[in-house]
Amino acid sequence: MRLSPKVILLVLSVLLVSMSLLSIPLYWYSRAALDEELGEQLKRISAIVSYSLDKDMIRTLNEEPGLQGIRRHVEGALTGFAVSGIEGLTLYKQDGSILAQEQKLQKHIARLSPALPGLLTLENDIDPVVSEIYELDDGRHVKAVALPLNLGANEKVILVVWAGASYMGIIQQMQGSLLWIFLAAVVVAVALTLVFSQSLIRPVRALSQYAGAIQSNINSEPVFLNRSDEFGELNQSLVEMHEEIKKQEESARQLLAGIAHEIKNPLGGMEIYSGLLEDELTQLASQEGQDADSYLRKIRVELQHLKQIVQEYLDYARPLKSVIESVKLSEIFENVQALLKPELDTQNQSITMTGDARLLADRSKLHRVFLNLLQNGLTAAGKNAQLKITIESDRSTVNIYFEDNGSGIPEADQERIFEPYFSTHDRGYGLGLSIVRSIVGELSGTIVVQKSSETGTIFKVSLPKKEVLEK
Repeated sequence: MRLSPKVILLVLSVLLVSMSLLSIPLYWYSRAALDEELGEQLKRISAIVSYSLDKDMIRTLNEEPGLQGIRRHVEGALTGFAVSGIEGLTLYKQDGSILAQEQKLQKHIARLSPALPGLLTLENDIDPVVSEIYELDDGRHVKAVALPLNLGANEKVILVVWAGASYMGIIQQMQGSLLWIFLAAVVVAVALTLVFSQSLIRPVRALSQYAGAIQSNINSEPVFLNRSDEFGELNQSLVEMHEEIKKQEESARQLLAGIAHEIKNPLGGMEIYSGLLEDELTQLASQEGQDADSYLRKIRVELQHLKQIVQEYLDYARPLKSVIESVKLSEIFENVQALLKPELDTQNQSITMTGDARLLADRSKLHRVFLNLLQNGLTAAGKNAQLKITIESDRSTVNIYFEDNGSGIPEADQERIFEPYFSTHDRGYGLGLSIVRSIVGELSGTIVVQKSSETGTIFKVSLPKKEVLEK
């Protein structure tokens, strides 16, 4: 998972936990407090009603339930207490049957009947019992209290008072409000997190690209974030590391240049004197019939090989300053093809090019790119090699494809072929492709192995197209 989703997930998790720890206790504490307050009010109301009722009439009605006049009198007394907020008052026998009730409650009695067994089961004859909150058919909420009325001679009637719990509407509104507040907080948190994550991820991405640029081209320009925080410190450390790497690279190049110069001078002398010796021995061999010329030719071939190695080290260790000019790629190709013609004719090899383009670049360095890549392709394909160069361009880029019909580059070696001193050939010294990549990097371009299989390899060189006056 990338950094941005992780930051969003972390913030949402913290928000969810924080909102839960704040809203859930707030909801239940508010509801419990209101429930407790309503229960206390019901206890006080039931005590007032109990004190005001005529116990003798209730005792008579309990003994003779068929006395309608006494029932109406008791129910009238109950109705007198049905003030605002009181949903109903009922007198129950111990067996749960209704003795008398305030008439307004009749339409709700069936809905409230499940609460009666808990209310009518009293632990003693003194303490009232408060019910839970029940919802009526019309959406209202009620709460009840049951209070025993002692009539003497082990006779007991239970008074049940039902009151409206209007605050449940507020509690439900609170639930909806908390939900909307939570959703709004989530939206705001996500928006702020995206802004924050971008300010966090942007420097990370810039530093990552800078590190990648250093890896692909040691001479890339340093990147400065101009920040004073930890990212700025990391940026400064990366810039200092880049400068130190360039210094070490320059030291290594200077060392190689010194070694190459030390080797090149005696090689030049050996080449001259071997040529003179060849002339002398040729004359001597013609007189005595000996073939000393073949041995000297081998010496000269090996000297040429050593000279080429030294030249490669010199080019790698001490790259020449670029001379930028308008260069036509077809001219580079013709020069390289003419240089390779003797080898092409001997090995029955061919090189063709399709397309053309003009660039602002260093002619000699582009020549070196073409030469190295073509020589690699000819070596890989061997006799009867057929190499193709294809040039394609758009408004901003020129792409040059070097395709050979060799045996391909092993997949394990494709990541290393541009490293200095790495070679897949017995007589290779591993600097050709490294030099090519260095030159392409100087020209702000890239080189990659686009394809490599048993049927051949394609190198893709991409160079930026700059403004050029066509000739």
